[in-house]
Amino acid sequence: MNEGLLYIIATPIGNLGDISQRALDIIQNCDYIVSENPATTGKLLVKYGIKKTIRWYRESNHKSMSKFIIDDIKIHHQTIGVVSEAGTPLVSDPGAKLLIDAYAENVKIIPIPGASAVTTAISAFPVASAKFLFWGFAPRKEGEFRRMITDNLSFIIKEKVAIVYFESPFRLKKTLGYLQKIAEELSVNQNLDLKVGLGKEMTKIFESYVFDSPQGILQRESKDFKLDKGEATLVIIIKKRQNDTNERMESY
Repeated sequence: MNEGLLYIIATPIGNLGDISQRALDIIQNCDYIVSENPATTGKLLVKYGIKKTIRWYRESNHKSMSKFIIDDIKIHHQTIGVVSEAGTPLVSDPGAKLLIDAYAENVKIIPIPGASAVTTAISAFPVASAKFLFWGFAPRKEGEFRRMITDNLSFIIKEKVAIVYFESPFRLKKTLGYLQKIAEELSVNQNLDLKVGLGKEMTKIFESYVFDSPQGILQRESKDFKLDKGEATLVIIIKKRQNDTNERMESY
C-alpha cells in the first residue's frame, strides 16, 4: 500500500493561469483537497476541469480537522493537498498548527511551489538587496506599527533590508498616514528617505504598482485608483538620503 502524504500546494494569487502543471497534476491525484476557502478553490478546479472533494480547514476547526486529516494519511494512507484561499499556503494563512501536528506524527510533507504575493511584490520594486523582512499583516495600532520599523531601523539601514507586509484595503489609507508621519520624522531627524512600493490587485485585471512616498501615494487617489479597493501588498524601503537628486534616485 502506498504511503500517505501531505502536499502543501501553491495556487494563483489572482490570475487563474498562474498555476503550474505539476500543481494541477498533484491536485488531480489527491484523495481530497483541504482549503481555507472551498468556494475560491472550487472556481480554480472548475476552470481546469478537475472534480475533487474539497474540505474546509481554518483555525476555528483546526482541532477536529487536524486529527481527521492525519488519520486519513497515517491510517488510510491517503494523499491530501492543502491550499489557501490564494497564493502559497501558511504565508499569513491558516495551516501552521496542522504542520506542527503532522510533523509530530511523522507525516511525509511535500511543498509544491508557485505564486506568492510576497515574491511578486518584491520583484516589482527596486529593492537594493535580496534581503527583506516579511511581517504578514501589519499591526493595527499606530504604536505597534511604528515599532515594527523603528525597532529594526539600524538593521534595515545597515543590511539594506526591505519590509514586506499585507494590508486590508479598508486600512490602507490609515497605514499610509502612519508611514507618512514616520517618513517625515526619519527625514528631519536622521536624513533618511522612506519610499513605499504598493502592489494592488496583483495579477488581476486591474492590477497596479506604485513606488512613491506615502504622501505621494495618498495624493494619487482618483476614480481610477482607489486605495480602499482591492488587496494590497506593501514594500517599505528606507535609505540614507543623498544630496544629489540623481544619486538619490540611483540608490533605489
